[in-house]
Amino acid sequence: MVFADVSGKGISAAIVAATLQGIVHSQFLARQPLSAIAAVVNSFLYTRKVGKYATMVLLKFFPDGNLEYMNCGHIPPFAILGPRIQRLEESGLVVGLIAGAAYRSAHYKLQLGERLLVVSDGVTEAEDIEGNQFGDSGLEVVANLENLSAILDHVRRFHAPNPSQDDCALLEIEYTGETAVHR
Repeated sequence: MVFADVSGKGISAAIVAATLQGIVHSQFLARQPLSAIAAVVNSFLYTRKVGKYATMVLLKFFPDGNLEYMNCGHIPPFAILGPRIQRLEESGLVVGLIAGAAYRSAHYKLQLGERLLVVSDGVTEAEDIEGNQFGDSGLEVVANLENLSAILDHVRRFHAPNPSQDDCALLEIEYTGETAVHR
């Protein structure tokens, strides 16, 4: 799986996002290592001079609960098991800014029933009426809620009556044994 956030807004960002989806999908089908996928995306964005960069989290799940992940400048994902919340801190450079950037993946072992939560920066950068951001601390408070709608409702209440300034996207994956269930 991949979770990406392209810089900017509008049609040009949407075109870059769609192109990245195709690149990443083809690389996954070719069974390329995560580091190679990130390097290809970086090279594409950098050499094409599209004026965009992206943050990404690449995830490769295995039936035994092993997870290989690569964070390219994105908000670190959370691994959540009951009340325990752990950030997967290993992170690298965003893609598209530095020619020849090197990337390397990290590993984590999911426990039965453990959830993985990935969010866009629209969640952490949501601002209340005084200009305070929801931030990492706000995300940590709500990350263990069992329902993504409850997390989004909490963020909406925080920034109300301000309109959202960016997308608030969330991805949750639960390890249930031999399969991963994503919402």
